[in-house]
Amino acid sequence: MTVATVKTLLNFVLSGLRRRESWRRALLRLRVKYVAPQRPRRFPRQLQIEATSQCNLRCPTCSHAKEASSGQHLTEERLRRILDGLPWSPEKVILSGIGEPLMNPQFFSLVDILAERKIQCEFFTNGTLLTEARRQAVLSRNNIDMVAISCDGSQKDTCANLRVGADFDTWKQSVRDFLLQAHQQRGKTLNTAMNVVISKRNLDEAGDILRLAAELGFGHVYVLDPIPLDEIATALCPSDREVSAARQELAKAAMGLGLKVTCYFRRDTLVPKATPGCLQPWEYVFIRANGDVAPCCALFGSDRGAVMGNVLEEKFGAIWLGERYREFRRTCLQGTNDLCRICPYY
Repeated sequence: MTVATVKTLLNFVLSGLRRRESWRRALLRLRVKYVAPQRPRRFPRQLQIEATSQCNLRCPTCSHAKEASSGQHLTEERLRRILDGLPWSPEKVILSGIGEPLMNPQFFSLVDILAERKIQCEFFTNGTLLTEARRQAVLSRNNIDMVAISCDGSQKDTCANLRVGADFDTWKQSVRDFLLQAHQQRGKTLNTAMNVVISKRNLDEAGDILRLAAELGFGHVYVLDPIPLDEIATALCPSDREVSAARQELAKAAMGLGLKVTCYFRRDTLVPKATPGCLQPWEYVFIRANGDVAPCCALFGSDRGAVMGNVLEEKFGAIWLGERYREFRRTCLQGTNDLCRICPYY
């Protein structure tokens, strides 16, 4: 590399920082400018494998409610095949997807397979199936280091509207018991968080939801708004003004409660072309229970346009470096990927 090239790189980074771009975006812009952008330099840092595509709830903001089939469970044999076919050894697997992981009767056997290979595990759950037996099964497995539990309302009626099929009182008691046991038995070796989707139906409860999180024993809350993948989800998306008001309410409540709150709200306007801030297509992969590979955690659902291949039928390396994946990355960089441009993470 010549001195002139080094100076160009340094000037590019400094100019990016002066424009207050994040390091992640600045690095991506460097990669786009000086490296073949459609071909990643390494295998993904983050790996998500769907434990099941079945769910016991029908939430209006979730694409599962629009799935044509009832879904399927990931089997032990299929998980072993997926892991054996990976050209690298992941440190952690997110064992979740569009379904409720605890619906899979083999879920804890899947966790044990990861433990055999010294792979850490985290998962997201709606919390309705956290019986005493399942709570103890989670807490007894030290390779589970993160559990996120969904909650979209602080009141019974709101829960009934947004978590269709859940009993709010039962959910609260199960989650409270789980967190108490987790703090007593695992301490800091198990991270927990509440996951909240803020929509037009629960905007006025934003502060109360955080107060509920603190009451139950959470220390961290993730907040996002619906991804407008269909008409129903789009209708539930809060306006820019409502998002701004929710941010203020959340910040005020979090400060008073001592909670850590991380927000992922969509941008007010679509980002300009060729300036993506998302590295998912280069650093992350999502494998569904049937083996389908998707490039992003937000592209759940039955849209075949987001399927890059199937790891049970093809080698992972061929998919990761294949033309379909490369075209997806190319359109992300050009700002012409319609699936990405509606996403709050892009």
